[in-house]
Amino acid sequence: MVISRLDNSKELLALKEAGRVNDTIRQQAIEITRVGVSTLEIDTFINKQILESGMKASFKGIDGYKFSSCININEGVLHGIPSKNCIVEDGDIVTIDMGVNYKGLHTDTSWTFGVGKISKSTQRFLDIGEETLFMAIDECNVGARIGDIASTIQRNIEKNGYNVIREFVGHGVGYELHEDPQIPCAGKANTGLLIKNGMVLAIEVMYTQGSSQIVLTNDGWTYNTKDGKLAGMFEHTIVVTDSGPVVLTSK
Repeated sequence: MVISRLDNSKELLALKEAGRVNDTIRQQAIEITRVGVSTLEIDTFINKQILESGMKASFKGIDGYKFSSCININEGVLHGIPSKNCIVEDGDIVTIDMGVNYKGLHTDTSWTFGVGKISKSTQRFLDIGEETLFMAIDECNVGARIGDIASTIQRNIEKNGYNVIREFVGHGVGYELHEDPQIPCAGKANTGLLIKNGMVLAIEVMYTQGSSQIVLTNDGWTYNTKDGKLAGMFEHTIVVTDSGPVVLTSK
């Protein structure tokens, strides 16, 4: 079981720099995502910006994956492959998921946002996902347990009438993109692995507007909601410190 824990200030500085670049490029990618843009164009932009920063795209090469990001639209849950044929339309919600590797250390972040004019119910759906992410991050304290994070995500999502994804999880991150511990979007408080100082965690809120059931599409990568209703994902990489969690992928 690999669990990254920061042992020195150089590692923390490298992760902070990776997180800063990850956050900046994600925000830039959101800004260029407009009606008529293809998801491949967005990924090409992300790849160019990562290379120009002197860093590497964490997603490239994972199980043969060829792109720097995963991009999903509307009912897309995760692992969406960028494509020139997938065009953003007015009223869509788009999820951009990306990671940055700097000096052998990884950060991972994802955000779902609306393009053009979206309904009030869709905006509420997005607001609850973002709110839940920061509630979950607040649980990432020394002495707490992974179940405290998972139960907080599940409770707030379900309280607001939505459902969490159960097949995929948040995760440890650091020397590898995906490490232990697994951090589900559903669970019981005061259970699971004890959270310790220096742990690096990718906290993910993955949820749906309708049923939690998901299906793998014909491309072999992309997962969609089975009922075709909206899906969202909000993710930050954090490091646990004695004074509380520090978000690495946000200014």
